[in-house]
Amino acid sequence: MEGGREKPSVRAGSEELLFEILKEGLFWAALGRPSEVMPFLRGKLLGNGFSPRAKEELQWLLDKLEKYYNYVAVAGRVEEKHLKAIKSFYRDIVVVLSVDRA
Repeated sequence: MEGGREKPSVRAGSEELLFEILKEGLFWAALGRPSEVMPFLRGKLLGNGFSPRAKEELQWLLDKLEKYYNYVAVAGRVEEKHLKAIKSFYRDIVVVLSVDRA
């Protein structure tokens, strides 16, 4: 720790990357390709050795997220309310991952 600041952890960087990927999926959805990012998310989140309970919860969240991306695809554009929903999905996923790490 230098100058009173901690270096960002890999976990914090991973969580930031997760949020960016979720946002990217939102923009792909608006372009009419709502499932573009889902295989990547499913592979990374479900194939990482989390507990069966965490995997079950993540699968449920990813199913809901995919449905939401389909909803955005129908709208054909990204609005502020869509970004707020993605933030909610992000928080829910991070909570599941954090609880599993504890």
